[in-house]
Amino acid sequence: MSKQFVVFSINEEEYGFDVSAVNGILRAKKFTIKTMPGTSKVIEGIINVRNSINYVLNLRHKFGLVPREMDEESKFIMLNIGESNACCIADEVTDIMKLEEEDIQAAPTFVSGISAKYIEGIGKMDERIIIILNPQNILNLEERVSIEEAAAAAK
Repeated sequence: MSKQFVVFSINEEEYGFDVSAVNGILRAKKFTIKTMPGTSKVIEGIINVRNSINYVLNLRHKFGLVPREMDEESKFIMLNIGESNACCIADEVTDIMKLEEEDIQAAPTFVSGISAKYIEGIGKMDERIIIILNPQNILNLEERVSIEEAAAAAK
C-alpha cells in the first residue's frame, strides 16, 4: 500500500508530511506574520487565512538551524494539528510524492527524546531521502501550551 507525501525543503534537506495532514500550500510572501508576545521561538506568529487565525511554526528554530529570510520560493504548508489551525514555513515545496510501504523505514533508534516523537520515518526514492514528520507531534507540550495561552488571551 502506498502513501502520498507533500515534500518540502528546509536548509536543503527534504522533509515530508502525509497529504492527509495538509490543508493547502500558500505563498508565504503574500502574508504578513504578526508576532505573538510570550510564545515559544518555534511559534513565529500568526497569519489570517480566509478569516481564520493560523499559527506559523518555524521549523528552522525547532531543528536548531540557521535562520533565513523568506523569499519568493518560501511557502506556508497548512496543517491539521489537533484543534489548532497552523502552518509551517518551508524554503520550498519540492514535490507531491507517492511512496510504497517498503520505501519507508521507521525512525532510526538512535533518534531519541522529543525528536523521536515527530520523526515518523525515513522515505527513500532513488537517491532522495525524505524525513517524514508527524504534524500531530511536531509541537511539544510547552509549545502547545504557548499557543493555547495566546489564543485564550486573544479572546
